[in-house]
Amino acid sequence: MNIFQFTDVEDNTKEYKYKILVYPNITFQKDLEKDSYVVVLGNIIRELNKIRDDLFFTIISPSHINSLQFENTEQIIVNSLAEIGYPNFMRGDFPAVELYKKLKWKENDYDIVYSHLPEHTGVLYNLFYNSTNISPAFIGYTHWTEFKEITNYKYNVQLAHNIVGILQMSKCGINTQAQKDLVLKNAKEYFNDDVIAKLDNILEPHYLGWETPKYEKQTTDKKIIVYNHRPHTYKNYPWFLEQMDKLWDKRKDFEVWVPLAESREREYITNEKFDRIGYFSKLSSCRVGVCCKQKYEGWAVSATDGMSVGVPYVFSDDGSYHELAGDDGVYYYDVDDALIDTIESFLDSDLLREKYSKKALNRFEEGKWEKAIRKFNNMFNETIDRLPMLKEDTDSYNKVVDFIHKKKSVTKKQILNHLGWGVRISFSGYRNRLRTEDTIRFTKNRYEVI
Repeated sequence: MNIFQFTDVEDNTKEYKYKILVYPNITFQKDLEKDSYVVVLGNIIRELNKIRDDLFFTIISPSHINSLQFENTEQIIVNSLAEIGYPNFMRGDFPAVELYKKLKWKENDYDIVYSHLPEHTGVLYNLFYNSTNISPAFIGYTHWTEFKEITNYKYNVQLAHNIVGILQMSKCGINTQAQKDLVLKNAKEYFNDDVIAKLDNILEPHYLGWETPKYEKQTTDKKIIVYNHRPHTYKNYPWFLEQMDKLWDKRKDFEVWVPLAESREREYITNEKFDRIGYFSKLSSCRVGVCCKQKYEGWAVSATDGMSVGVPYVFSDDGSYHELAGDDGVYYYDVDDALIDTIESFLDSDLLREKYSKKALNRFEEGKWEKAIRKFNNMFNETIDRLPMLKEDTDSYNKVVDFIHKKKSVTKKQILNHLGWGVRISFSGYRNRLRTEDTIRFTKNRYEVI
């Protein structure tokens, strides 16, 4: 028995005009709470709830995720998702049979599908439109695209599948404009100019909000350089270590904190682990942070973490980093010892460190989730405005309205049984027109007379 089946929302008295089905992108199975998709989705729902109360989210999950439990959420547990650990398997293994059973389309409705895994969006579209009577709108967010520049797969078809999925959406968020440009560039290998133009219209930079950290400010006499990214090649970590080796040969008055490192590869490295509060507290004591050149052009949550507690960050002079930090970051060119020279200036000058610490905090104020959420909210509003609706009150529609008024409170299944409808008659157009009725309101899974 799953104890969480009793903790999800069961209150049918609250009105929710729109139901959103969220499809996941899980890449960190060993600790779902730390998975980047989970963190992002939690922030999106939390911030949307501050500015509106008409959305109900049904989240597909491999197991119950505590941080995604809100008053207006429920989770559909798809067990087969929990069996997939390797990201490449996750992108290729769509749980069609189990998901279809658990959607319970005769009982539930979904107005919008919010897909965080574009590679599965096409098969999701097929599942809904050909096997249910639900015709939802599709939107999404693309967290990762495997460009040939950053992957070493012998056969890389993921990019094409990713783009095909995005093309099923009305809008799809992406980390940065620089990353969008990279998608459009690589897409030309597979698609013609008309498709590229459509893709350009669908993809939209949705900058991730800056988390407001909970922490206790720390100070230290140690000169700590923080590299709080994943210590992987795609983040240019091997090159970073080469630069730190040079700096260590020159001076030995610093340490490098790499919190995500599994081991200490150098004598100057520390890899202390903390909970979230401890992480931000330790981060606040760091002298300077580093973001090396990356081919991926993605958003660096690691940098926004550090800047949110006043750590100056030194960035490679790349487009995506300028989008993230603007004039409040420090940039170096990838020539000679430019990174080392820039870091040394922060190690040696308290005034310079204090100047850019204030700039970092200023940028944090500009990038908070309360401001970033506006772009996400606009996407939901634009999608809602385009939901398909019956153009007039047909005889069948009037029968639905009369049945609801007669029963006062009914489920979708009761309506379908009353009319003898099955999969061949889409119910979404009727549902969307019912919102125009002043005497009817939608709750989590019922239609009620006001």
